[in-house]
Amino acid sequence: MHTELVCVGTELLTGHLNTDSAFIGQKLPDIGIRLDLETTVADKKNDIEKIFQEVLRRSDLIFVTGGLGPTFDDLTREVLAKVLKKKLVFNKEVMETIAYRFAKRDIKMPKENDRQAYIIEGAKVIPNKSGTAPGMIIDLKVNPVKSQKSPVVIILLPGPPKEMQPMIRDIVLPYLKNKFERKIIKTHLIHVCGLTESEVDQKIKNIVETERRLEAGELTFALLAHPSVIDIKITASGTDEMVIDGLIKKAAGEIKDCLKDDVFAENNQTLQTTVGYLLGKKRKTLSIAESCTGGLLGNVITSSPGSSLYFKGGVIAYSNQVKTDILKIPEEILDEHGAVSKEVALTMAQAIKGLYQTDFALGITGIAGPGGGTDNKPVGLVYIALVSKGNQVTKECKFIGSRQEIKFASVIAALDLLRRMLLKN
Repeated sequence: MHTELVCVGTELLTGHLNTDSAFIGQKLPDIGIRLDLETTVADKKNDIEKIFQEVLRRSDLIFVTGGLGPTFDDLTREVLAKVLKKKLVFNKEVMETIAYRFAKRDIKMPKENDRQAYIIEGAKVIPNKSGTAPGMIIDLKVNPVKSQKSPVVIILLPGPPKEMQPMIRDIVLPYLKNKFERKIIKTHLIHVCGLTESEVDQKIKNIVETERRLEAGELTFALLAHPSVIDIKITASGTDEMVIDGLIKKAAGEIKDCLKDDVFAENNQTLQTTVGYLLGKKRKTLSIAESCTGGLLGNVITSSPGSSLYFKGGVIAYSNQVKTDILKIPEEILDEHGAVSKEVALTMAQAIKGLYQTDFALGITGIAGPGGGTDNKPVGLVYIALVSKGNQVTKECKFIGSRQEIKFASVIAALDLLRRMLLKN
C-alpha cells in the first residue's frame, strides 16, 4: 500500500512550520502504516487539481490537510470533488454544528461558513470538536483516475493542529486500523560519533541496502545527520513481532560490529548518559576546566540524573586571569603558546584534576567566533585535553558553523574523547 500526504496552504511554502506532516508521520506507524511521500502545494486551484490527479494515480491511501476553511482561498473541497467527479452535498447536521459553535460564543455566523457544510458526495463526516471545518473520509471502491479499477481511501483534514490531531487520534486511526491488515513497524537508532555522514555510509554500505524486502518482512535504513552525531535508523515491518525483533537485532549487530567504538549509544541513550554509565561502572570521578564552551560542557554532563555520583565540578576559565589565578597556569605558557593551544588545554586539565582530586579531567580552549580568529588560529579551532593517572592526551579540532554549533561540537568531542579512553581502560 502506498500512502501519501498532501498539505495544502500557501503559508507552508513561505516559512510557516508544518507540524501536520510530523504528527501524521509519527502516528501512522502505530497502526502499521508508513507514510511514503509528502507534497506541499499552494492555494492555487490549477496546482491543487494537478497534484490530486498525480496522487490518485500512485497512491492507495491519501491524507489531505488544509484548505477546508470558509474563505476564498480554501479550495480543497471543491477541487477534490471535481477530480473525483462527485457532487458537493449540503449536510444539515454539519450546518447545525457550525451554527451552534458561533451561537455559543454569541457571535453571528458569517455567510461564508455555509461552505463548510457542503460535503463531498458519499464521504463520512469527521466531527471537528475544536473548529468549524469538518473532516471527511472518502472510501472509494473505484479510483476515478487510475486506468484499472482499484480502491482508494482519502482522508480530508483541517490544517490547524489543534483541530486535525484529535481527528487523527479519535477517528482516523481506529478507522484505518479496522480497514487495513495491521502490520507491525518498529524502529531502532544507532548513534555514531567521530565520523562524518559520508564516512558512515562508506563503512556500512556493504551491510545496508536502500531497502530490503525479505520473506519475513521489510527492512529499511536511513542516515540522519545531527551536529557532530550521525544516527543510523533501522526500520522493520511485518506481521510477526518476534521476526521483526530478530531482523532489527541482526541488522543492528552487523552495524555495531562494523563501526565498533564509533557507536556510542542506541535508541534513547545519549553520549552523556553513556559516559556517566562508564564512569559509574568503573567508580571513577570527573572534573572539567572549560573556556570557549562557557559552561556548556558542565551543563550537558549534569543533564543526566545521578551525575553527582561521578562529576565533582568544574571551572569556567573564560579569561586569562581566571586561568592564572584559579588554575595557576604559568603566564609564560600563555605568553608563549597563547590561550588557544594544546599546551594551555593540557595545563587546564592537569590543574583541575589536582584541584578537585578526580580520576579524570577535561580541559577545553578554543575560538567559538564569530570574531577573534586569525590566519594561524581561525574561528572553530579548539583544543581538548584529557588527563588521568599516568595518561594524557590532547586533540586539535577544527569545527565550522555558528558560535553555538562550535561550542556544542566541542562538548561532543570532549565527551567522546573521554568515552573512548574509558573503553580502553
